[in-house]
Amino acid sequence: MSKPTVYLDQEGSVATIHLNRPDKRNALSIVMWQQLLDAVAQADVDPSVKVVIITGEGQAFAAGADIDEFKQVFTDPKVGQAVADITYRSQMRLQRNAKPTIAKIRGSCIGGGCGIALCCDMRFADDSAKLGITPGKLGLIYTLADTKRLVDVVGPAKAKDILYTGRILGAEEALSIGLIDRLVAPGDLDKAVVDYAAEICAASQFSARGTKQIIQQILDGASDDTPATRRLFIDAFAGPDFKEGFAAFAEKRKPKFTA
Repeated sequence: MSKPTVYLDQEGSVATIHLNRPDKRNALSIVMWQQLLDAVAQADVDPSVKVVIITGEGQAFAAGADIDEFKQVFTDPKVGQAVADITYRSQMRLQRNAKPTIAKIRGSCIGGGCGIALCCDMRFADDSAKLGITPGKLGLIYTLADTKRLVDVVGPAKAKDILYTGRILGAEEALSIGLIDRLVAPGDLDKAVVDYAAEICAASQFSARGTKQIIQQILDGASDDTPATRRLFIDAFAGPDFKEGFAAFAEKRKPKFTA
């Protein structure tokens, strides 16, 4: 039985979401966006999952939108609205899920594919990666939410360069501007991602999720503590993870967090 165009599998505490349309370089259809939303939600509510990886099957991460569905936009405005709605909801669900996320990128990571990668906390890639967002070549305007994610990662000037021209960046340039976080040789990508996910899994999940929540608030415009964020900081000292972390430090051993 063939697997769906987006599917999730799990090994230990790590869930991997696969974009699975390799014959189309994982071009993103409306169905795939809905499946992505469902897979992210499934991983987020599963207490056994600590880290979520997103990757593409075959030789691409995702080469952008499904062109056949793009053609329908010209004849049926409802299709355009449906694409906009499900894209927004899927990306927002990924960006704001509680658990650390890693995009594992090979080959083309263009348009919506790059949008998915930008929703992840970290982007690991090999030398084959090519990244770009191409509204300038299509006569489109990206949403504020999409554009803000790019600006948050590379800054306004680099974001304008990418969006004005629609040019495709090679892996080295993408690394130099922060569009990817770790660049490895093609044969080392899987191990690099697995090893990094294991580091996160070994650390305090209470800390990781609280940190992700705080950083998201900063990206949303917060510049000072609120009573809620102060409470997060203060309450942590009474939590089981701090007790274990402090005990491990004092005993010169690795901590064993329970969550």
